[in-house]
Amino acid sequence: MSSLSDLAEAAVAAARQAGAEWAEAVCATYRDIAVEVEKSSLRECETSRETGLGVRAYVRGGRGTASVLQPTAAQARAVGRQAAEMARATHGDPDFVALPAPEPLPVVEGLFDERVRGLSVQQAVRWCAQAVEEARAVCAQAVLSGGVRFTWGRRVLVSSTGIHVETEWTRLGINFFAVIRRGDQVGAFYEFDMARRLEDFVPEGVAERATRAALGFLGARPVPTGRMPVVLGPLSADALVMSLLSAANAEAVQRHRSFLVGREGESIAAEVLTVCEDPFIPAGVSSMAADGEGVPKQRRTLIDRGVLTTYLHNSYTANKAGVPNTAHAWRRGYDGAVGIGPSNILTEPGTRTEAELIGEIDEGLYINDAALTADAISGDLSATVDFGFKIENGALAHPVEATMIGGNLLDLTARLDAVSSDYRAEPGRRMPSMRLSSVQVTSGG
Repeated sequence: MSSLSDLAEAAVAAARQAGAEWAEAVCATYRDIAVEVEKSSLRECETSRETGLGVRAYVRGGRGTASVLQPTAAQARAVGRQAAEMARATHGDPDFVALPAPEPLPVVEGLFDERVRGLSVQQAVRWCAQAVEEARAVCAQAVLSGGVRFTWGRRVLVSSTGIHVETEWTRLGINFFAVIRRGDQVGAFYEFDMARRLEDFVPEGVAERATRAALGFLGARPVPTGRMPVVLGPLSADALVMSLLSAANAEAVQRHRSFLVGREGESIAAEVLTVCEDPFIPAGVSSMAADGEGVPKQRRTLIDRGVLTTYLHNSYTANKAGVPNTAHAWRRGYDGAVGIGPSNILTEPGTRTEAELIGEIDEGLYINDAALTADAISGDLSATVDFGFKIENGALAHPVEATMIGGNLLDLTARLDAVSSDYRAEPGRRMPSMRLSSVQVTSGG
């Protein structure tokens, strides 16, 4: 049987022989184990294996893509030829210049753990059963949903420019959502853990924490409508940061589909916000030596004291803009689709704890988690606060319901007045809390 490298190289060679000026192939194999819990019962166990090959080919800037599952050597060559034929049939793109050239890659430790590759479905079932027992021990009425998943994969990227990158990785994840009903009251929340290595994975306690948090959300009520300080907990603060970085996608900017058009090098947040990217953290969940096109990753400060230092580029957008490639090409699979995205994101902590930030507020709102996703073009945001607490006299008073926050994302980030010194840490992720000095809150109170 042909190796992944052989298949990728055969596809690229066939594309070139069929007239492609540039060609690239990704051949990958995956093994995935997932166990799902629904209504506190094991619902489904699934094991899947997949090998696939995807090719991108270019002729006069026109792009063709093709892919195949479980490829043989003959199929690899056929897919390469098909991608080239499709590229010839498309209109040329004058903004396409070239695929990246090869460069030396750094070594990133901890991306693969042999013990994870050897985990069984039975182990996932045991972790799920343990989670159900944890939830019941906290509250017999708790209803638990979620599951456990672990993945092993190997991928080879080959390009006609000479790039040849091989990566092997593992990943584990556990997440559970707990719901508790008492009469007309409903309390709910979720928790998770994720890692690349077994030694960093802590499934114990995830369901317990979710259930205890769900108990805390019983008895929710509205709050007064008006402007007030808002403290974003680690998860909601991280959502705010990721919404900003999503808008820094160079492809969206070049298509004028981002509210950060023209803002590179300018302030997009208060000076308290600094966000760094470090793709080289050992065993970081998003750690990598190269981006999705084989370009070496780099440590970067993406937001420096409120200033957006760069848009996030892949090779196409960088060439189109005539700027250096920031190595942010992002691939989720092998099928030829290349997007843009960051690796490990680390928000710089401040000097005071979350408790201190809350303690300085007479009346306000604390948001544990919310979908703080702004409109891509305008930056306008309207988010329901499903998981939040009213702040009264420097303390969390009661959970809230029928409550929303709104505004423009850039106005909100300009009102950041503090970042906490304590934070939630996941492998390759640092998520402190943040405080916004004044936010419009709408509620039924």
